[in-house]
Amino acid sequence: MSLSINAAARTQEGKGASRRLRNEGLVPAVIYGGDTAPVSISFKDNELLKAVATPGFLTGLVEVTVEGKTEQVLVKALQRHPSSGAVMHMDLQRAQADKVITTRVPLSFINAAQSEGVKSQGGRLTIESKLAEVRCLPANLPEVLVVDVIKGQLDQIFHLSDVILPEGVELVSLLKGEDHDQPIARIGKSKR
Repeated sequence: MSLSINAAARTQEGKGASRRLRNEGLVPAVIYGGDTAPVSISFKDNELLKAVATPGFLTGLVEVTVEGKTEQVLVKALQRHPSSGAVMHMDLQRAQADKVITTRVPLSFINAAQSEGVKSQGGRLTIESKLAEVRCLPANLPEVLVVDVIKGQLDQIFHLSDVILPEGVELVSLLKGEDHDQPIARIGKSKR
């Protein structure tokens, strides 16, 4: 599922121009990467607020349409106001169909309630990592990575190697070697 949002091209850059845009209800952004020059754009703040609240916007591919031209991008940086949380600026990287991308994808832990460690042994699943960094072609980018904990026992630790990987997707940490197979969840004694 690809999300889409409209943007407008902008010519003025710098702190003053960005401040004026924000006062007009717009959020400055830049699209960079690929074989094309960077493009300065702006989003309507109310549309961007809805988009940022959509699951997958910050971790998946987003279609941005600027003056009738649509590009697939990844959100690489999002700056928020320290007290209000409003989006102040966004950096977007172009995703080319034939180029491998590296990004973070949410982890989804399934079947915890049915696992023996939780159901019979009185344990509780504690999630230690909610995201994992992946490498793949844009077409192979999953919305989530699944970790099935149905066989989980009390005191069992789940690692990145327990993630069910779709075809064409690699975990960046595991490419560095077995010693980078970090823990992502565990079933421990429930503290009731």
